[in-house]
Amino acid sequence: MISKVSIEAEVKNGLTQLKSAFFNTPFKVVDIREDKKNPLLELILMSSSPGVLDEDELYFDFTLHENSQMEFTTQSFQRLFTMEKSAFQETNVTLKTNSFLCYLPHPCVPHKDSSFKSSNTIYLEKNASVLWGEIFTCGRKLKEEVFEFKQFQSVTKIYQENRLVFFENLYLKPSESNPMNLGQYEGFTHQLSLVFLNESCDVKNLKKQLDTYLEDKNCVFGISGTPTNGLVVKILHDKAEKLLFWMREMTKIIKQNGF
Repeated sequence: MISKVSIEAEVKNGLTQLKSAFFNTPFKVVDIREDKKNPLLELILMSSSPGVLDEDELYFDFTLHENSQMEFTTQSFQRLFTMEKSAFQETNVTLKTNSFLCYLPHPCVPHKDSSFKSSNTIYLEKNASVLWGEIFTCGRKLKEEVFEFKQFQSVTKIYQENRLVFFENLYLKPSESNPMNLGQYEGFTHQLSLVFLNESCDVKNLKKQLDTYLEDKNCVFGISGTPTNGLVVKILHDKAEKLLFWMREMTKIIKQNGF
């Protein structure tokens, strides 16, 4: 199945609103903003499908016009089912001047013998900001499917004013290299990646706050600066729900520092 979601947002009367929205089976995009005076547009992606199936192609496109703000979340975990071939997902994001996107999907769960590749490309114009989250799991751990998928790859590229400032290629093929080995997950089974880019934020102070928040958590984490004004947070753990909760709590801290 080929499925597409296209979202375009703009500011009207001081509030970010949908300029256009297109989605087809199995997706539906819903505005969940409770406070109608909140300038932040809050959208959730709903799906009638249990997950990603063999040979599925998923395409997402987001365009935020000048000064618009949007938070995009998902309804449930993204399950990658057993496949004979593979599935693919492509996401393209364009953030115009002074716009902000907060993208916080649920964790991805690759089932046994699944094969999946995703590509995320984000373009930021002047003073645009992005908070981009991703949680990867080893599979259905309670069913003892630990790194039993065929292949998983997620490539993320972020450009600021047409300059590549962030590149990440998460590539796992357990049949060739055991992800539990030294130098990789080292016994952990889940990973959180959170990227934040903002030209005006005090990232040194923000890093201290995030360090303080994570230091008493039972996890391995690291926080690094980006070539431009931003941070990358990496966490290794063995519980998807914990990572999802921490991602949302860190998002609150980040928003308090400029949003």
